[in-house]
Amino acid sequence: MNKTLFWKQFLIFALAFFLVLYLRSFIASELIEHKITSYKAHTLLGLVINALLIALSYFFIRKNQLEKLAGLKDLKAKKKYLLIFPVVYLILLNVLISDDIDLDKFVPNLLLFTIYALSIGFAEELSIRGFIQSLMIRFFGKNKKGVVFSVLASALFFGLIHILKFDKGLYGELSQVFFATFIGLMFGFLLLIVKRIYPLIIAHALIDFVAKLDRVGWPIEEQSTEAMSFENAVIIVLLVLPCLIYGIFLAKKYPLVKH
Repeated sequence: MNKTLFWKQFLIFALAFFLVLYLRSFIASELIEHKITSYKAHTLLGLVINALLIALSYFFIRKNQLEKLAGLKDLKAKKKYLLIFPVVYLILLNVLISDDIDLDKFVPNLLLFTIYALSIGFAEELSIRGFIQSLMIRFFGKNKKGVVFSVLASALFFGLIHILKFDKGLYGELSQVFFATFIGLMFGFLLLIVKRIYPLIIAHALIDFVAKLDRVGWPIEEQSTEAMSFENAVIIVLLVLPCLIYGIFLAKKYPLVKH
């Protein structure tokens, strides 16, 4: 892949990606402005936005013939047991830091919430690992150096998009960058080892399902987030550090690209 084509595809996708995220923010603001703050309305909005990101990502993957690198076809899933650690660890971590669940709000919204969590898994894995990481590997090369750089760069991109809302204060936002980047790096290497993206999508959806359980059913105005202290931000980063260590372990122990 030549340099011009790489940057053209990457920048067009990135622009479209951020336009979709801006669209979500704009519509959410308009809904709030018109006193529409229900959980269902804003979750449906998130579901529609995720559907757009899924379609966008799949289109760019097909257009650039990245299906194999993205783990969408031809290859059989391998070493799926490597997903046990991230799923179990991150679920337990989210349970540890979550608030109590209001069953009166949770039960009526369970189906919608489940579909929404699944859409997050599809949208984020197809866009970040499926397209961006695969495009970078195609351009920078399938050698060790090219692969590691591609995984790191796409993981950092994944981390940086988590600060777009900027609603947790400076320390909270920085902790989110580290949190998402460490997880993104781990999932990036897992895709290259497992060879198929669907197990990662399910794992991602399960983790997000547990992470958002305590907010199910709550109107948007009751989901306010306080600025995070420096101490709590450091604790969050330390708690997710095992994901970075696991990602490094995966990169060292297993061959990353054979196709």
